[in-house]
Amino acid sequence: MGRITAIVVLLVVGLMVGLQLLVRSRARAMRGRPLPDLPGATGAALSRAPRALVYFFSPSCRACRPLTPRFEALRGKNPAVFLVDVFQEIELARGLSVMGTPSVVEIAGGIIVGYHVGNVPPEVVARFS
Repeated sequence: MGRITAIVVLLVVGLMVGLQLLVRSRARAMRGRPLPDLPGATGAALSRAPRALVYFFSPSCRACRPLTPRFEALRGKNPAVFLVDVFQEIELARGLSVMGTPSVVEIAGGIIVGYHVGNVPPEVVARFS
């Protein structure tokens, strides 16, 4: 029984690592792409913005809980920072190929210049502080 359990554990861990690599690979592939046509008021604002930082979160995301207040405070200082609840604006999240929360998308001149899933590098936040 121990051998089967070990195999199952290895398969599960391998699947989890593989999914993480897939998400990060797809995020890297988004960099350099032009901003697609995005729906809604937020999509229109992003299309007009010379640069923007878009933070995607969901209320049920445990990893988002400590980040959301930081991005709310950042939004209070900088109108180029957008907070998007993926449950409220699912089409916008789909338009930017959000694969999980938290995700942060950097936009400059209509081009996606950064796409971060999970942990957000401090230098990204500093650029919008």
